Amino acid sequence: MKLNSAFLFTASAAIIWGATAPIMKLTLTQVPVFSLVFIRISIAALILLIFVHKKLEIKKKDIFMFIWAALTGVSFNLTFFFLGLKLTEAITASFLVASVPILTILAAHFYLREKLSFSLISSSIIALVGIIIIIGKPLGSFTLTQTIGNMLLLIATFSWVVHEIIAKKLLTSYSADVLTFYLMAIGSITLMPLFIWEYISNPNWTSQINLMGIAGIVYGIIFASLIAYWFWQKGLSLMPAGQAAFFFYLDPVSGTILSIILLGEKLTPQLLIGGLLIATAVLLVEQKRRAHPLHR
Repeated sequence: MKLNSAFLFTASAAIIWGATAPIMKLTLTQVPVFSLVFIRISIAALILLIFVHKKLEIKKKDIFMFIWAALTGVSFNLTFFFLGLKLTEAITASFLVASVPILTILAAHFYLREKLSFSLISSSIIALVGIIIIIGKPLGSFTLTQTIGNMLLLIATFSWVVHEIIAKKLLTSYSADVLTFYLMAIGSITLMPLFIWEYISNPNWTSQINLMGIAGIVYGIIFASLIAYWFWQKGLSLMPAGQAAFFFYLDPVSGTILSIILLGEKLTPQLLIGGLLIATAVLLVEQKRRAHPLHR
């Protein structure tokens, strides 16, 4: 029952986040990057506060870890993700997220102090080739702007992997809703100066936003922030980080469908080849990682 619940939580979060890429790309045509991130996480934090205000006490020694968890999982991850999303295709973003499992497995190996094996090294090389194909599209025609966007998305992905390792440690002592609240609250504080600067530079966007933009903000607050983040932290507390990361393979499913419907983007052979290579790499190394005594 515990494992089934973990699967349900992590799979639901991955599907929601997969749909987030095309929805947020549309929203970013009306709302500036830092404003969208700040509004999304600050309102989510206020809503969460209603439910967790009686259990917010944390140990002094864990404050630094909470800050790093928020920076890597919210501030850096969302900022680089949105900046990259403005410059490249949403469908590419959905597929690039598929690199999270292999990167998480690598981090988990170092975290568990396992020795580098032939399986891990070869799998990493295969995954790297897949990532290069996706972000560089050597057989296609990405523009320089799109390539920069893809690199920003990759930075966001690396940031999330670091977050997963930190969050996994915190979840041994704190509940998923408490961690999620602090992620949103600390993220809001760090991004507030950029939000203020952006609003001073461009205050007119608030009067030009339409129903589509408002719907995107609401989706970002309720589904992508409140529900998905809480689901993910809850699922992560019930299973190993590497195993939870496997559910990021669901991202391209919902992301591709909505990118085609909402944005008219196309599924290319390069994306399929890159995604297949990354999936192959994870499958090759996962069996060995699960057998490690520290993992069990």
